Amino acid sequence: MGKSPFYGVGIFVPVSDLERSTRWYEEMLGFEVTHRDEPNAMVMMMNDYKIIFCLVLSFDIEQRPFPRNDYLVEQYFNFHTEDVDGAYRSLKDKGAEIGPIETFDGGIRGFPLYDPDGNKYGVVH
Repeated sequence: MGKSPFYGVGIFVPVSDLERSTRWYEEMLGFEVTHRDEPNAMVMMMNDYKIIFCLVLSFDIEQRPFPRNDYLVEQYFNFHTEDVDGAYRSLKDKGAEIGPIETFDGGIRGFPLYDPDGNKYGVVH
């Protein structure tokens, strides 16, 4: 198989307050605003444009749980880190809503992280 023509991913995130969420993603995760489509959206970047988050002002946000499975997955996306304990302490010190660190099969450690609208992410190593 040849090299993939794809170089990154764009993720759309529903948010109820664009300004509050933009601040949260900047302060908690270190994201950088790359484009403003106010009042409807804010485009943010991590990892040199390989991963783009587009915060979309949304109404009637409903958090859809990940379907029941035997792999113990409960969220749609994970953030990867080399230092789960350091990431946990940093996010906790900043006031982020996080769950406890757990150890999963294969020695993977991680914890859940929630943005202001309850969008759930995993933070894993």
